[in-house]
Amino acid sequence: MTDFVAVGARARGLRAHLFTRAELEKLASEDSVARGLARTGKLIVGPPDSAQTDDLERAVRQTAKAHLTTISRWEGAAPVLEVFAAEQDRRSLRALLRGAQQAAPSERRLAGLMPTSTLPERLLSSLARLPTPADVVSHLVSVNHPDAGRLFLLTHQKAQPDLFAIDLALVQGFGARSRRVKGDEPLRRFVAHRLDVSNVQTAVMLEGSREVDPERCFVEGGSALSREAFLQLARARPADAGAVLRKALAGTPLAKLGEGLVDGITLERTGFSLLLDEQRRAAREQPLSSAPALFFVLLLDAMLRDLRRVVWGIALGAPASLIRTELVTPWS
Repeated sequence: MTDFVAVGARARGLRAHLFTRAELEKLASEDSVARGLARTGKLIVGPPDSAQTDDLERAVRQTAKAHLTTISRWEGAAPVLEVFAAEQDRRSLRALLRGAQQAAPSERRLAGLMPTSTLPERLLSSLARLPTPADVVSHLVSVNHPDAGRLFLLTHQKAQPDLFAIDLALVQGFGARSRRVKGDEPLRRFVAHRLDVSNVQTAVMLEGSREVDPERCFVEGGSALSREAFLQLARARPADAGAVLRKALAGTPLAKLGEGLVDGITLERTGFSLLLDEQRRAAREQPLSSAPALFFVLLLDAMLRDLRRVVWGIALGAPASLIRTELVTPWS
């Protein structure tokens, strides 16, 4: 059985090096986000005052990479980082494949992505420069990436691959990779609830669709959303989705997913916040488990997401009040 004591202790210490919610809220009001970031001293390489948004994104990725490298050296880190890599790879490959299909600039494709052991910074940068989704997947095949096989048939010799099918394949890949990890109860619960959130998102995307068979879209492994409830949600009219989702998740840790708007962006932000809050409680109640380390890497993920929101929000002239409402880093 894996001993998580060492990595949990290190994770608690490393939290002090992450941006707090108060610091992020203050950054949202800065005239120069580059100067604000430099004053915190929390980036591995502080950006110059003249840094552009892409430079700031790169500095944030380098900082995230350094923290992951640090925690990887401690006993007990491997199972947590394997699951975390599977989740980050799902998000990164989704962004890279969509970016390739849309012919987006390479730096835009990298925005908000987290390097992992299976998608390190150099590989992410190489993938972001490839012209088509088929080229991206061919490169993944050449480096033997765990998700390459399931993506190959969806992109090979297809100028415009089905993005919904790719999203579903990536969720299936996350499930398959994560279930192979020998973790403890908090880690298994995180995987189950991450799959639940993904299934909810898939069902909402399918709402009332006659083009896709929802029976083939449910990914096994969750614990809060049953197959039957998934099918009901997938077949519901958009106007009824909220009520169907509230009923399906009532009494589960993900019940708040049914509150407010039921759309892809809101579900992703709310779902991530619920997973983060669940690990915060677990880290407090089960300090010798994987929960403290998992809570740290999720906080790192939240920091990356929020710094991107701040950087781009300021660049686009968004009001600080709007940027703050979209932050997911919790208050201490």
